[in-house]
Amino acid sequence: MPLPLGPYSSDEEGPCLLPDGQIVCGPHGLVVCDECCTDYADPDPTQPDEDQEDCEYCRGPEKIRGTGRVFPTTFTPPTTSILPTELFPGRRTYGKVTRYVHRDDPRAVLIMTDGACLDNGQANPKAGWALVHGPGLTNKPAIISARLEKEGPFGDEAVQTSNRAELRAVIEALRFRYWPAEGFRTITIATDSEYVVKGSTKWAKTWVKNNWKTSANACVKNKDLWELLLGDFERSDDEGLRIRFWWIPRNWNKNADAAAKKAAAEDTAADHFMGWGGHHFPEN
Repeated sequence: MPLPLGPYSSDEEGPCLLPDGQIVCGPHGLVVCDECCTDYADPDPTQPDEDQEDCEYCRGPEKIRGTGRVFPTTFTPPTTSILPTELFPGRRTYGKVTRYVHRDDPRAVLIMTDGACLDNGQANPKAGWALVHGPGLTNKPAIISARLEKEGPFGDEAVQTSNRAELRAVIEALRFRYWPAEGFRTITIATDSEYVVKGSTKWAKTWVKNNWKTSANACVKNKDLWELLLGDFERSDDEGLRIRFWWIPRNWNKNADAAAKKAAAEDTAADHFMGWGGHHFPEN
């Protein structure tokens, strides 16, 4: 029997064939899914990966150091007072989750991100990140969050800071789903981090030209995460996905902020960079 075509299978179980020929899990649209314990990169994609359940961390998309070939744009809302959830009130449902969809563009999705760090800059800082990727089926926001890993994406030992956590949230927003498979062509990331917005849309262009040096000839901090983020911008562009950043006030980002602080307070952090998601909060 041929595999069902689309981001999900008809019964929300088993494998599913995307239009580009990639096989993914039915419920989540993932090649490697820790929830379904499947790895459809295997020669026999119809069989669960028995080792996946015990995997220390998931692999996720390939981690590529970006070159600065693609940069996102800054999103300007129609009015300065409109809330993200007012402009993106849509509730398109995918499996067991819903999405914030633009009121005038069904192919534009919104994700809200944030990072936090307890004792930032002190002896034993603890950072966490979070993203809100939908309104939830019962108006309880769908959230993913986790402690910041001890290592960066390329194996470098990393410090726990709020800036790294904010970058990590954006990276996860781009990597934890194959957005084109859900029919989206534009992703708007709303964050209260000036560091993330201006760094992604403006500063990184200069850093790349200056071989990752600041105007004061100092090494750019968090280079590993910036390089991965640039790589994800390039991968998204190749997939036909346009990325925009919306700099919002802090009090508009309360759900992501609270989740990031909760994640930062966790006792343990993963040793290695996580390929897919951290804690999936169920929708009650």
